Amino acid sequence: MKHFFYLLAVTSLLFASCTTPFKKSEGGLQYKIISDGKGNTIKGGNFFEIQFDQVYSGAGKDTVLFDSKTFSNQIVSMDSAAIPPVYYKIFAQSRKGDSIVVKQSTDSIMKGGNTPPFMKKGAFIVAHYKIVNVFETKASADSANKIQMELAKAKDSVKAIAQLKKDDKIIADYLAKNNIQAVKAPQGTYVEIITPGVGETADTSKVLKVFYTGRSLEGGKPFDSNTDSAFGHMQVYPVNMGALPGTPGSAIKGWMDGLSLLKKGSKARLYIPSSLAYGAQGAGGDIKPDANLVFDVEVVDMVSTQQAMAEAAAQRKKMEEEQKKSMEAAQKAQNGSKK
Repeated sequence: MKHFFYLLAVTSLLFASCTTPFKKSEGGLQYKIISDGKGNTIKGGNFFEIQFDQVYSGAGKDTVLFDSKTFSNQIVSMDSAAIPPVYYKIFAQSRKGDSIVVKQSTDSIMKGGNTPPFMKKGAFIVAHYKIVNVFETKASADSANKIQMELAKAKDSVKAIAQLKKDDKIIADYLAKNNIQAVKAPQGTYVEIITPGVGETADTSKVLKVFYTGRSLEGGKPFDSNTDSAFGHMQVYPVNMGALPGTPGSAIKGWMDGLSLLKKGSKARLYIPSSLAYGAQGAGGDIKPDANLVFDVEVVDMVSTQQAMAEAAAQRKKMEEEQKKSMEAAQKAQNGSKK
């Protein structure tokens, strides 16, 4: 009987997920919240624990880009300065126990440039969030985070451990063979500091503006770059060091790991194990499964999250004004042609 009621609850949840409509939000983003309405709502200043996965849905198949079950749940601060406004509005409507689905068309993402090479038009990036718990104090959030870190160690599979060891040996041997001096970041990225930079080291309160070129450790031509016009996006790439995985401003784990050792003006080469990059699934035709990657990076600027948000808002306003002027000019020309 107990199993029957459990099955009924699961079936009801799945039905609600299918029937709940998506709501439209800014930037072409759509979302829906599946809730029983019973948990505590997330408020500003709270912390919340999430399970998270992100899927690239395109070309008739889905590719998992990230799954927190492989690592651990994440503890997030409900801080409007650290979470992008559109996501802050979504989480502000959510409560403990809720499931959230967020999807965005690749067409709208690609308009902003700085997209990974595997991303094609006509697809979607779909993220699933589960609000596992809500904490009112930093102390309780820190305790939960400590537990997650211990669970992450316990959950590491033999395969994942073996792959990380294999990657680490390949990179370490490559560095030794080529007489390259590099330091190891906390999660396992090797960082060759070329220019130290000045000021404070990056932390979760900062947004880094980065120029980069990426290639496989095995060599060959670059698979992506924002310093080469051939890739079609020459703008600096902003990396929010406190961003949720999969949200605007986030990056692969190896980037977040390696960039944490850098300062404004730093030039470095990141040697990233496959498990901190695109893992066993790879990415498109250019990044093979279990590929160790090398990124040449330059931190051209480092600003606070508040300053970055203000700059982004100013840029959006400028673009809107330019678009308005363009539309007015087109309308004026059209009216003139009718005379």
